[in-house]
Amino acid sequence: MNLVQRFAAKKTLDTLATGLSALRVTRTPPAPSAAKAPAWIFLGPPGVGKGTYSSRVASALGVPHIAAGDLVRQQIKDKTEFGCKAQAIVAKGDLLPDEMILELLEKRLQDGQAQGELGVLLDGFPRTRRQAQMLALIADTQLAVNLSLRPEVLTAKCLGRRVCGDCGKNFNVADIMLPASNGQPEVRMPPLNPPESCREKMEIRSDDNLETINNRIDVYNSQAKPVEDFFREDGLLRNFEISGGIPETLPRLLQELGPFSYLLAERRAQAARNQLAKQMTWVSTQTQKVMSGSTHSASAQSIPMASQSMGKCTAAGSNGSLAQR
Repeated sequence: MNLVQRFAAKKTLDTLATGLSALRVTRTPPAPSAAKAPAWIFLGPPGVGKGTYSSRVASALGVPHIAAGDLVRQQIKDKTEFGCKAQAIVAKGDLLPDEMILELLEKRLQDGQAQGELGVLLDGFPRTRRQAQMLALIADTQLAVNLSLRPEVLTAKCLGRRVCGDCGKNFNVADIMLPASNGQPEVRMPPLNPPESCREKMEIRSDDNLETINNRIDVYNSQAKPVEDFFREDGLLRNFEISGGIPETLPRLLQELGPFSYLLAERRAQAARNQLAKQMTWVSTQTQKVMSGSTHSASAQSIPMASQSMGKCTAAGSNGSLAQR
């Protein structure tokens, strides 16, 4: 059963469950599953700093930072079968279907778990309620962090974005200082200026103009509330307003998220316990082989330390006794 069929089946079951209940039914968070990757999600409008803060939080937690857009761009760059299909869709100005993005993300999560990843941090995904519902099929979402900025600050930040045409690094020349007003905190964001080597190579993204920025924010706002409501219903949403630069904001954000880090710590502890259990099982199995009289195979094959502690040994006779040369 593919992802679309699984999503359709889940919707059917949800509908049946609702019809059988005469009371108001609210969704309850799915029980954590070992088959699903634990995930923290960073939400927020374009230009709020999702990539900046989510990547730093991921580094602090010791988990991978995953942006769906980066996954798609890498596929296009590598000219994979998926990448060729995605390129054809993007070239026409269309958005990739949810199913394509979710299947790519599911493969990334499965590959990560196979390599021992204990959790991930998703940057800017999901963007719609339907994507959030489908994501629940492949990931165990534990927290959704919703970043926000005052609207005028958000616009100024987007207009101030610059990228080096040589090294590709991002900078921001906006110097923002807004006093506290109407219950909103003071906002002080100094510019993130480029080094001397990049200063003459600054470029402005073609879509970083006022009309396009306002349109992107309007589109985001129209889709954001259903996504926020989805996670709020499960008690997973945490709102966080940015009011300063990275040096001021990151420590505050990490402190805010600190109480939830136990979720990933528990996952690490469980992985360690599982590994220890496997090792103890192996030791127990080898011990039973020795005690049952299979010393000829256990000594020669399963317990390599024997040859180091006893010198060069050879089996003498059919009873498996060892004679040292």
